[in-house]
Amino acid sequence: MNWVVEGDNTTQLRLEMMQNHKQVVLAEISLMTESLQGIDVKITRYTKRTQERK
Repeated sequence: MNWVVEGDNTTQLRLEMMQNHKQVVLAEISLMTESLQGIDVKITRYTKRTQERK
């Protein structure tokens, strides 16, 4: 990235970029966490159904 080469005068821009990137990653983590919880619910449901049939 050219900002690094340009030196300290782009530090604020790089900071803002990283802060924005962090927010995007946190949003993705939140979505994945919700998806994982749904998967766990289904696994529990299917496990119970499987055990009931035995």
